[in-house]
Amino acid sequence: MRISFRNKLLLLIGGLLAVTLASSLLAVMRASNTAVESIVRDELEVVERVFRSLLEVDREQLRGRAQVLAADFAFKRAIATGEQATMLSVLANHGERIAADFVVMLSREGDILLSTHEVKRLPESVAAVLREKATGGTAILALFNGEPFQLVLVPVFAPDLMGWVGLGTAVDESMLEALRTLTNAEITLLAQSGGEPARVLHSTLPEGLSAELQALAQPEPAATSAMTRWVTRDVPLLNEGGARLTALLSQSLEQALQNYAPLRQQMIIIGCVALLLAFLTALLIARGVTQPIYALVRAARRIADGNYTHRIELRSGAEFGMLADTLNLMQDTVSEREARIRYQAQHDMLTRLPNRSYIAGAFNSRLAEPNAESHYAMALLELGNLRELTDLYGNDFSDSVLQAVAERVSNSLRRGDMAARIADSQILLFFDALTHAGVDVVLDKLRGDFASPLSIEGIPVRVEPLLGFVFAPQHGQGFEELLRRAQIALGNARNVKHGYSFYEIGQDENHLRQITLAHRLQAAVDAENFRMVYQPKYDMADHRVLEVEALMRWNDPELGEVYPDEFIPVAEQTGIITDISMIVLRLVLRQIQDWERAGLELTVCINLSGADILQLDFVRHAIKQLASSGLDSSAVVFEITETMMMSDMDLALANIREFEQVGIRLAIDDFGTGFSSLAQLKTLPVQELKIDKSLVLQLDQDADDQQIVRSTIEMAHYLGLKVVAEGVENIASLRLLQAMGCDAVQGYYIARPMSAADLETWLGDLPVPVLAIRGEPA
Repeated sequence: MRISFRNKLLLLIGGLLAVTLASSLLAVMRASNTAVESIVRDELEVVERVFRSLLEVDREQLRGRAQVLAADFAFKRAIATGEQATMLSVLANHGERIAADFVVMLSREGDILLSTHEVKRLPESVAAVLREKATGGTAILALFNGEPFQLVLVPVFAPDLMGWVGLGTAVDESMLEALRTLTNAEITLLAQSGGEPARVLHSTLPEGLSAELQALAQPEPAATSAMTRWVTRDVPLLNEGGARLTALLSQSLEQALQNYAPLRQQMIIIGCVALLLAFLTALLIARGVTQPIYALVRAARRIADGNYTHRIELRSGAEFGMLADTLNLMQDTVSEREARIRYQAQHDMLTRLPNRSYIAGAFNSRLAEPNAESHYAMALLELGNLRELTDLYGNDFSDSVLQAVAERVSNSLRRGDMAARIADSQILLFFDALTHAGVDVVLDKLRGDFASPLSIEGIPVRVEPLLGFVFAPQHGQGFEELLRRAQIALGNARNVKHGYSFYEIGQDENHLRQITLAHRLQAAVDAENFRMVYQPKYDMADHRVLEVEALMRWNDPELGEVYPDEFIPVAEQTGIITDISMIVLRLVLRQIQDWERAGLELTVCINLSGADILQLDFVRHAIKQLASSGLDSSAVVFEITETMMMSDMDLALANIREFEQVGIRLAIDDFGTGFSSLAQLKTLPVQELKIDKSLVLQLDQDADDQQIVRSTIEMAHYLGLKVVAEGVENIASLRLLQAMGCDAVQGYYIARPMSAADLETWLGDLPVPVLAIRGEPA
């Protein structure tokens, strides 16, 4: 359960005050207890002095009385005559008169002559005094038969020392009670003989407490006791011959603290009142703090819900007012930012046209209207020469071109039409209530808009718009379906001269096959699911096969047999052509090794893609693969197409020189189909030229082809190049090429591509020379 801020504040203030008050009360009570205990101990110290003084006074009184007795003439005469009856009578009368509890008569040597108590011998301290012949006598505290007495001994002279007379009073409960009445302290006499436990002789304490005191005096007293609430003070009285006598002075601590009880009650009442006032104050403070906080929380929730219309007004202090102003500023900022984000989310920031997300929503909303037109058209507009403009003038310039094009397109739209930028160089146009029959009007208007050049940074720019049209409902109903088919139509428009194309039913099947082909091709590359076939090249001078061309074949479980002219362009578009070239290189090198072990020497020609030639990593990898195979560099010939090098001729030239440095031969493939000339061959480190089959297939029937091929062979020989003609399919073309001096031929008339095993069999059955025995193909 979550506790509110107000309750937390109440608990905090009240708790702090409660802890403070409790600590103060505890401190005061502890200090008072300590002070009272200290006072009681000081009082007990005074009681001890009083107690000792009283004992001393009592002894001095006894001393005076004893001296009176010792000076009595009758008593002296009785001692001198040895009349024991007279001495006893005098002692008894005198002791009774002075209230003495103990009377004794000693001889001159200290032997007991007469005694009111049965005493065998005097304490050692008394005997020591007598031995010293003290004329003033002595006063001591002694134990007789386990009872404490105040004893005074004085000498009797007549005139010489005749003996000693002693008077004593018992230190009993009556004396202790008198002392307690005087000092208000409890007194307990404890006696201990030898190793015996201490015992209570007399005590002014109640009977239960005195018994407990005796238990506490044991070697292992109980851990808790009522006596722990008393303050005590030990007063040693006697310690002689293993006998100890101690007076224990004690006062009740609780009784002493009773005097402070009213003060404690007052402090507790004051603390409770202060705590109550503190809680009331905390409640007012918490209310004053939490009310503006709750108002700010409600405002923050409104802002979180997207409601930015209410202003926050507070009248509860500068700090909360500042926070309210900050929240107002925040909601204004958030409102502006959300508007900007919504605009940015729905528009292209470069052209200020709606983006794909916006036009898709607008398209669907338009179709959902009850009176919406059932016929409409969509067109994808692309600038065919935008890339060339970017390469020539830079990205900023091409961005300006796109902005100008977007402005022209927006101005040329009819009422109800829409335009949106959906890709870097593509603008989607939506034409409401437009059919195929009325599209010519739209085309003419767009052509007119782009007929005049754009002026970008003072440079006249003529753009080449390409348009791909789709029409609803015949080409689809949904936005994504129409857009996909418009992309197909735009792709077709790139390949036609007039720059526009209409989607036709069935075209997306080819498009879907391309997508499926790209997906399956990646899986085939990962699994290396390819096989190699080899087509022989017949050497016209040696009348035998010295080289073969390696061709890849792919048989997919879903698509069936897929030929290179279909999947190689897809591989180049998806960027995995180099992976395929590496697979081909590994398979071919492995096959050459197998042929060498079988005693068959053949050079294999391998076709490389333009992407391969432009990658230095691939070039060096191919060189490394050939070196690690242990084969001679003459074992392979790399065939490259002349058009492959046109995008970056300098980079291509630098990379193919890497092949030249290690002795790998290079051949120009499909010569005669590109834009280069024989003059360019002077700068290329190639050793072989392959005439494209388009110039050879009808060589025996087309005089122009014969002239081109003858000139090509002569010029190639002049440059020191070997010439190979591919596409030879009849004896007439073969003989013409032989007459023209062609070095080698390749085609179905010689042999079709075949597996390595079939090639080995075919080479074993090959007649020499081929020209002598081959007839016209059936």
